[in-house]
Amino acid sequence: MELRGDFKSYSEILDLIQIITMGKKSGEVNLRSDIQSITIFFKDGKAIDFSANVPALKVLRERTLSGEIPLNEAVDFLLHHIALWDKGRFLFLEKPISLEGIGNVDTLNIMMNFTKEEDELDQEVKEALKNNKVFTLSEEAKLPITITSQGWKLLVSICRGVPIWDALLMKGTSFSEDTKTLQVLFKHRMIKEKADEVKSLKTVEEKGKIPTSFVPEEKLEKIRELLVEAMGPMGEFLIEETLEDMEISQLPTDLIPRFIDTILEKIPDTCLIEGEKCRDRLKEDFLQILEGGSDEA
Repeated sequence: MELRGDFKSYSEILDLIQIITMGKKSGEVNLRSDIQSITIFFKDGKAIDFSANVPALKVLRERTLSGEIPLNEAVDFLLHHIALWDKGRFLFLEKPISLEGIGNVDTLNIMMNFTKEEDELDQEVKEALKNNKVFTLSEEAKLPITITSQGWKLLVSICRGVPIWDALLMKGTSFSEDTKTLQVLFKHRMIKEKADEVKSLKTVEEKGKIPTSFVPEEKLEKIRELLVEAMGPMGEFLIEETLEDMEISQLPTDLIPRFIDTILEKIPDTCLIEGEKCRDRLKEDFLQILEGGSDEA
């Protein structure tokens, strides 16, 4: 079985996961925003592992693998990460999973807790997480303040300049408890947004000192369509895998040649009916799309 489509709300993803869980299905779910990709692996309806091209989520997986955080909490963090997206695409491929995995959790309870947490999330905290804001200590703190040792770890990470959502993924242990800590920090004015640095960064970008020319998602979508046509459903994943190998989340225009060479190397020969001739033709098509100048070309 294969399910694919677009989603505009996390509730649609919860419906998909419920189908997998209730049907005790095995396979992988790939979820994508414009530049981010998350894959959750299921075996007999239970989540056993995940991967992502987001650096902070990679850290989350390493923490889960080491036993620092249980898989059920990690999956909860994943769902909240997806809830920050305005829209996305999904693809579920039902297939046998030989992956050993890093755990085995029933997602129904996780989804119930996730929904409750989203409903109860403080608006100020939610906005800070969605925009992954950077904070520092505030001179207007209302002291004294009492937080847990885990809360202090989060506070230290945030005050070192780690964006607030990244701090939760890399240091948090429970979305519910950690966001309550953030609410206390905001209430007591312990932290403030580093607005001056954000403004300074934007000024530098406007002066052209930071490269901001990236390939539009519309062009990458055309590449994705060609890949699916050439090699079937797995072509859906190839762009994200290539960007991950290049350790980037967006494709700068000056890296187009490297991107094309890398992605062509990933296509198995068995997928190319005419061998190298097909590979050469794909390379020409990719170049025309990515360097053509117009998104409508």
